[in-house]
Amino acid sequence: MDSVEINKNSIASLLDSSEKSSKSDDSQESQKSALVSSLIPNILVVDDDPVIRSQLVRLYTHSGYTVVPVPSAEDALKQLADGNIDFVITDIKLPSMDGVELVAHMQENYPDVPVIAITGYSNIETAINVLKRGACDFVVKPFDLGSVQESTRAALEKTRVYMEIRHLRRYLKDGYEFGGMLSKTAEMHRLFEIIRMVAPTEMTVLIEGETGTGKELVASAVHYHSNRSKRPFVTINCAGFPETLLESELFGYEKGAFTGADHAKAGKIELAHTGTLFLDEIESMSVVMQGKLLRVLEDQKVHRLGGSRGIQVDMRVIAATNVPLKEMVSEGKMRSDFYYRINVIPIQLIPLRQRKVDIPLLVQDFIHRHPVAASKGITSVSKQVMRLLIDYPWLGNIRELQNVLERAIVLTTGRVIEAVDLPGQPDEYKQDKKRAGADAPLSDWLKEQEKQYLAQKLAISQGNIALTARNCGIGIRTLSRKMREYGLDKKSFKQKEPATERTPKRQTLISTPSRQMRGL
Repeated sequence: MDSVEINKNSIASLLDSSEKSSKSDDSQESQKSALVSSLIPNILVVDDDPVIRSQLVRLYTHSGYTVVPVPSAEDALKQLADGNIDFVITDIKLPSMDGVELVAHMQENYPDVPVIAITGYSNIETAINVLKRGACDFVVKPFDLGSVQESTRAALEKTRVYMEIRHLRRYLKDGYEFGGMLSKTAEMHRLFEIIRMVAPTEMTVLIEGETGTGKELVASAVHYHSNRSKRPFVTINCAGFPETLLESELFGYEKGAFTGADHAKAGKIELAHTGTLFLDEIESMSVVMQGKLLRVLEDQKVHRLGGSRGIQVDMRVIAATNVPLKEMVSEGKMRSDFYYRINVIPIQLIPLRQRKVDIPLLVQDFIHRHPVAASKGITSVSKQVMRLLIDYPWLGNIRELQNVLERAIVLTTGRVIEAVDLPGQPDEYKQDKKRAGADAPLSDWLKEQEKQYLAQKLAISQGNIALTARNCGIGIRTLSRKMREYGLDKKSFKQKEPATERTPKRQTLISTPSRQMRGL
């Protein structure tokens, strides 16, 4: 629960929202608190005897629990896999897989879910066996319902903290997940909404963002929310092939097209027919290759190497890059017509250091999904570790965070991660630590985060005060006061090209109607 507490007490204060936004945050926090204080355990009853199942269902329902009755261990495993079970009571004698095996499986894969065994044989060996396998208690048939109720209550009380984590995790994920991406920030949720709007169309999408920000996740979300979701999603990393090999991978080749081509092969473009072609790291594509691909995109026909016949293709193109393509056009490294052909709907991803409010959410989700963490019973990170993770700049973004957590999971011996091995600290990070380090008072640390947040927003709007205030969800007077407090001058954020000239164009592109657009 440490990560959840950090999330509530520290991260929520990073953004200086308007009074309305603050009330909304308070409402969400009160909902979470109410959720934790009024948890209703989900009880799984496993018994092949319908009379026993019925008795236990009545007992637990009367006690105010949610009950899921199943007749076999195989059905129990399916319910456990969904992650919604807080307690299991199972008979030992079951068809096929018996209760002892089920208890052993739970101890290995769901160690935080308590289990009570029911046995019809009142011998000490059976009791010792199930207890050794991981059961917290056992009852002997015919059992007293009052004893079962008390044993269940005691088991749930001992593991309540893990139940709270499971329920809160489901609550957070339901509210903040989209297409495999997790975020609490308004900027990311606007991005989710853009994906929902753009996905049903046939428009080409360009995803821009730093390495490790999840560009492929965005591409797959666009595809799987589109009308082509049942069709192929073909990906190719343009930086992973030399130019000659990239051409054959994209366009395919006929038999005898070159030495070693002893059979014909369809390229990625053909394989993406009726589906989506995702071109990752498109900035590495040469100007010559850009021209060849541009012809395919315009004609919707591809010619294999060594072939003369044009093959009709129907595909949607999504491209991704981690460098500013407009600068490449200015430098002559990218054709302007190719750039404008792929940059129909631009989607800009936010670096992790600009959405630190999401770090506790990402950490909990990664630990929950990691198989080694599940087998070792790791549930969270300590407050000290969470503070380190929040302070770190994450130049490698989410991918770097996952690598750090993976190492920590492998090396951790307890159920809470107490230490992490962070990569070398960049100079910029060291300066930030000097100004507002982990040892500084919380108020100073939050002020530094607020200053960086406002500076980033001012840079995005290029010094436009009204636009920045609107994007931050605060009033112009509040923004002006905070700028004076932090020594932020709007002139230092102005650039040659004003932001107001770009914004309407992008809004127009995103809102362009399409015959295939539908609400999601």
